[in-house]
Amino acid sequence: MREELAKILTEWQETWTPELVRRDFDTSLIPWELNKVVTFAGCRRVGKTYLMFQLINELSEKVERESIFYINFEDERLDKSIDTLTELIPTIEEIYGRKKELYLFLDEIQNIENWDSWVRRVNDSRRDVRLFLSGSSSKLSSREIPTALRGRTLTFEVFPLSFQEFLMFKEFNVPEQVRFSTRKPELLNLLREYVLLGGFPEVVLTDDIRIKRMLIRDYFNTIIALDVVERYGVRNPDELRTFIRLLLNSEYFSLSKVERTMKSLGYSISKATLSNYLQYLQECYFAFPLEIYSPKVKLRIQHPKKVYFVDNSFLTFLSIRFSENFGRLMENTVFIELLRRGKEVNYARGDNWEVDFVLPDEEMLIQVSYDVSGPKTMERELKGLKKAKRIFRWKKAVLITWDVEKKIDGIEIVPLWRFLLESH
Repeated sequence: MREELAKILTEWQETWTPELVRRDFDTSLIPWELNKVVTFAGCRRVGKTYLMFQLINELSEKVERESIFYINFEDERLDKSIDTLTELIPTIEEIYGRKKELYLFLDEIQNIENWDSWVRRVNDSRRDVRLFLSGSSSKLSSREIPTALRGRTLTFEVFPLSFQEFLMFKEFNVPEQVRFSTRKPELLNLLREYVLLGGFPEVVLTDDIRIKRMLIRDYFNTIIALDVVERYGVRNPDELRTFIRLLLNSEYFSLSKVERTMKSLGYSISKATLSNYLQYLQECYFAFPLEIYSPKVKLRIQHPKKVYFVDNSFLTFLSIRFSENFGRLMENTVFIELLRRGKEVNYARGDNWEVDFVLPDEEMLIQVSYDVSGPKTMERELKGLKKAKRIFRWKKAVLITWDVEKKIDGIEIVPLWRFLLESH
């Protein structure tokens, strides 16, 4: 085992990082002065590895290269056991000698059982070793980090490209005054592409729509096969895929209704199994169920949930309905942006009104609508916001549209591009 590990470590030092397009990540957020384990968590293919490479490149300008090592634990040559981790540092020191500081970047570490116990031991006993971990599992997130590592980690959740990053990848510089710029049509054209096809870095850098479609289908199959079926031992993958197809084509869902639908399709399945499937999809950052806003826990659990997905490309290429529903794609875009900004999000609904997003910590309401050119549409969208403002006694309300900008009855109406480009 040590011989194979030595070979992989040597290969890394010889090949180093590939060429990459920089992400908009502030490396000053890394607490170099603190003994913290840094983790990057997010869906497969969102760019966690390349973000680590970006950090490695910056680090290599300050320390010697032979003190920096990267290992991907999906490499088939590696034994997926705790013994591999145990042998890692001794193997490095055997080949390269003991360094003043050692920086280890360990990709998809969740593939190693009991990885957290090794991380804790090294973090506690070796102050000269800095650990950077990544994984396509929320088990590496600050919310679900294993108990053994509580207080020892700093987590960055990684999502597909933001619109700002998307424009960087497209080499488009945003004009200072977008509203009056001759380049605004070009910006809106790129925004439409972003909303339709999402922000997976590899997909964004590909021009051929057929290749984009193939990549997304491959991502989907890999996520389901490795991050759900294999990781959680799902016995009936076809049943799981049917459940996902139902989610992709549903704006609201309840487990009871999905259970009845699946039984009508010939599946013998329980709500408990469906609940597990949903949890698995959430843990691998693929799908995000959204609860209604209510102080009553029972109501939040019983009320139908809305579901959003990590990237619009899954809705565009894999669903039947939403590829034609641009408003729904805009809504998914806004939701992921809110997650990227670390917001707590719910939705609100009452008799003849609803609000897409409720941000309790900021006492803010957000509605999303593609086309508000008709008076009735504008009235309907504002109605939910006004009703919720009165009920919750909140002052902040925003209606996000495709390209309308004004203020009506204390409600800010902003274009999607402005919302995505301005930090909140």
